[in-house]
Amino acid sequence: MGTVKELRIATSDKNQLIDVTDIIQELIEANGIREGLVCLYVPHSGAAISIHRSVQPEQGPDLTILLEPLAGGSASSFAKAAIVAPTEILIVHNGRLAMDRDQRVFFYEFDGPAERRLLVYLAP
Repeated sequence: MGTVKELRIATSDKNQLIDVTDIIQELIEANGIREGLVCLYVPHSGAAISIHRSVQPEQGPDLTILLEPLAGGSASSFAKAAIVAPTEILIVHNGRLAMDRDQRVFFYEFDGPAERRLLVYLAP
């Protein structure tokens, strides 16, 4: 059987990108998972989760600008979150997230600042 952990994330900006990779890896280690799955779920309509290449704030593009054309211009926080998506599933192999070296897990805020939750299901 798996277990569910709830992470609290306090965002400080209207649009924000937060790297949660290390927190997820710590949960995997604390729960002794060597092989299994991790399911991430953001239960908010104005926030999302995604896996992609590491982005430094000074190097990354403004997400609001990138998502505007995809969401039909003047995109609401809800449309942005729907495009990025509220869930991700990751594989755990040899006690580590099975990702490329430069991949990270990012929590996206599109309607902050806010107190958010990230639900993490850990399954051996």
